[in-house]
This record gives sequence, C-alpha cells and structure tokens, in this order.
Amino acid sequence: MYPCELSFMYQRRYLELHSDMLKSPVALVGLPGIANVGRIAIETLTQVLDAEHMMDFFSQDFPPRVFVQKGISTVPKSTIHFYRSAPDELHDLLLLSADYQPSTSSGVYEYADFVAGEFSALGVREMYALAAYEQSYEEYFSSYPEPSRIYVSASSEELLAKLSALSNITVTQEGSIVGANGVIPFWAATLYNMDGACLLGETLGVIKTDYRAAKAVLEKIVDILGIKASFDDMDIEISKVIQLIEWAKQEIMQKKEPSEDDSSPSDLYIG
Repeated sequence: MYPCELSFMYQRRYLELHSDMLKSPVALVGLPGIANVGRIAIETLTQVLDAEHMMDFFSQDFPPRVFVQKGISTVPKSTIHFYRSAPDELHDLLLLSADYQPSTSSGVYEYADFVAGEFSALGVREMYALAAYEQSYEEYFSSYPEPSRIYVSASSEELLAKLSALSNITVTQEGSIVGANGVIPFWAATLYNMDGACLLGETLGVIKTDYRAAKAVLEKIVDILGIKASFDDMDIEISKVIQLIEWAKQEIMQKKEPSEDDSSPSDLYIG
C-alpha cells in the first residue's frame, strides 16, 4: 500500500485488521528509553511470538536522519506487530516499538494521540507500557541478586489493585515517567476510555541495554495476560548485564561511604 499523510504522521499498512476480527485485544508499548528496557522487551516478544508485521508509521518529530547498513539506507520508523492468540489464550496482542521517541513535547502528545486512536479503533480497552525505572545504587543492591523489581502505576484503582497483588510488584508512590512510554497509556486512558498501566523494570544508569530488567518485565506481562512464551534465549545477553552489575557493585564497595550529613538527593529517573 502507498503511504498516506496524517497530520504529522505518515503510515504504511501491511495487514488490514478490524475490531470485529480481534479477540479482546491488548496493546503493549515499548519505545527506546533508559537502558532500552521497553524496546528490548517488545522486540523480543515480537520475535518469540512470531507476530505479524501490521504497519509502520513515520513521525516528523523523529530526528532528521537515516540509518545506513552495508550501503542500504532506511528512515527511522515506528512499527506495530500483531499476535493472534492461541485458542486457550484470552487476548490478541498489538505490539508497538520504534527506532526513537518523539523529540519534543508537542510531538509526544501528537504521537500518543495517533497511537491511542489506532488502538482504540481496533477495540483495545487495555494498554501496558513497558519501560525502565533507574534506581539508586544503594536501593538497587538492597535486593540484588533477586530478580529486577517491577514498579507499577495505573490509570484506575481497579487495575492498580490487580497488578499490585502480583509478586515482585512495587507500586510507584511518586515521581515522573518521562517521555512517550509514560504518556501513551495514560493519554489513551484519559481520552480514549482505555485502562492503562506502566510496568517499569528497575535498572542502573551504567547499563545501556538491560536485558535482565527486560526479561523480568516480559515474564510479568505474559503472566498477567495469560500468554505462553519462553525468554530463555535472552540469557546470553543477561549474563553480560550481570557482569556489568557485578563490576558496578565492586566499584561501589571500594568507594568511601558517604558522610552522614551528605544531603545530596539521589539521581532518580524513570521512563
């Protein structure tokens, strides 16, 4: 199909879907961000489930550049894949990831509205964003080597209660989820009558691609949705992350403990 213009978006569809074709669809979002947790999670799930390529769309708010690999150039894009559930599974899935997040505030909200509108038209009533929670070293190592904790916020008391009852879930008490990963589900909840939530896997600022946190978030979301999937193929990359974590732990242990009157705030960022 030929691309068509939609305000600041251009789209190209490869699979035509309608709401009456889908079984209780749920949308999952994971755009690049801290430690690339969300993007790794969505792209891994797409591969594991062998999801179908539904559409690409292109934002004028993405950086003005192209990717070149072995002489072939491509424009940065966002991609939605579709997974048709097995007969004993409850939900079809729509999986969104991208090469970038929008670069301006107005771009984020226009992007969120486009995504929410697309998913709403397909009958989505529940959306989850998968992303990262950058933890302080002290707090991170207070639970390590236990699995990465998952911090959750939701658009309704009902959904929050459902999620917070699960193991290894911590309710996010305060803070900001920066960027499109945070805005998309809650924009959809505010204007498109969906229920939205963010599942944030804890990570450290020193980690650039945190497969360990991504696996923790993935295992939790498939448990929530009743989807059968194994993520053992991530373990090779996870072993590299663990080596980096162990190095960081040793570095921290070798440094002098901060004085008791050190009142500098911790460096905390989630998104």
